[in-house]
Amino acid sequence: MSDSNYVMVGGQNGTWFESGQAPRLEKVDLDDYSVTPLTPVPGGGTVWGGGWNGSQWLISGWGEDDGANGSNPYIYLYDGRSQVLGGSVDQYEAESSWRGGDIFAASYSGKEWLLSGLGSGVLPPLRSQPNNHMSLSTFDGHDFTDLSDSIPRQRDAILYTNAWNGQYWLVGGGYGDDGVLFSFDGVSMVDLTAQIAQAVPSFGSVQSIAWNGYYWLIGGVNFLAAYDGYAFADLTNKLDSALTQSGACCTSVNAMAWNGAEWMLGGGTPVAQTDYGQAWLATYSSTGFVDLTPEIKPLATDSIPNSSILDVAAAPNSWVIGGYLSNRAFLYEYTGKSFTNLSDLVSNFAYVNWIGAERAQNNSQRSPSAHNHAFPESRMIMSQYKEWVADRLRSFEIYRFD
Repeated sequence: MSDSNYVMVGGQNGTWFESGQAPRLEKVDLDDYSVTPLTPVPGGGTVWGGGWNGSQWLISGWGEDDGANGSNPYIYLYDGRSQVLGGSVDQYEAESSWRGGDIFAASYSGKEWLLSGLGSGVLPPLRSQPNNHMSLSTFDGHDFTDLSDSIPRQRDAILYTNAWNGQYWLVGGGYGDDGVLFSFDGVSMVDLTAQIAQAVPSFGSVQSIAWNGYYWLIGGVNFLAAYDGYAFADLTNKLDSALTQSGACCTSVNAMAWNGAEWMLGGGTPVAQTDYGQAWLATYSSTGFVDLTPEIKPLATDSIPNSSILDVAAAPNSWVIGGYLSNRAFLYEYTGKSFTNLSDLVSNFAYVNWIGAERAQNNSQRSPSAHNHAFPESRMIMSQYKEWVADRLRSFEIYRFD
């Protein structure tokens, strides 16, 4: 058995934002489908997300707390065999603006974690009273540094997702049709919201971000876009036209992962929302989009119940896909040829919110090429990149020192 051929599966039992929620976390072996239940927090709460740093998982969400706020984000470190660290972030003095909130996403730079989500505490120097807001912090395994007051476009919203590409993090969120996107290199933040909104007219709340070594994919409410660090390409209409379900893309692109050859994308109703939607699933590569929704339709996309794919992960030999149908979780494995229904392994889940795979990420930043076979839109972005380079060259002043 391969030690790495497993996935972490996180979510909750009970309905979002109603009493009785209980976190669910499992290690699922993909060789024999054995399950190891884990307990990230002892009381109520949920697992929203996590990340792998090469030796440990950081898994996060929110959990009931004995403090005055009643609940708090937590950090659960797990090395694949045993717990390394756990507990509410209330133990860190710097976390005051996060109190009462949630950690939705975590990614690792090689030096430290970036955590993003929702805070409900005091946000100095903006206010002296607790309020809901987007939250951001770094965590190096010991020290928690709150960056929430530096986030561009402060508002009552959630930073659902973040990812690292070897040079900087890309962070996104918002709520509903209101999206936020910015980069963070560990020192400064650059607001990209206006730039993506100009290139992608249907831009809404960002739900998912991933990097494949060449370019970013960014998905969310009503949209899908690619970004190579210089320009955005709108992929929304191409995805929408590829899906057999009319208008499926115009709910939300919740999940994306790269396996070295192609992307897997999924969505439906946005995460943590109860609006009606139907789950969809597709791959994306140099040949374009391929709709896989009919393969999971008997469970995930019945024409009546509300459903959504909330996460996908690229395991060593397969894809793993999770979400829910009418408040009941589902889990699939896809080898590229056939689907296996693993939903019995998450029978005590209402939602599968997150799936993590111990897969090495390609975090090298590469410049756009004349045509990147893995990125069909690279010709368009390359032309924009050449214009950007030309503008930069024209701005230089040449001096001679004879």
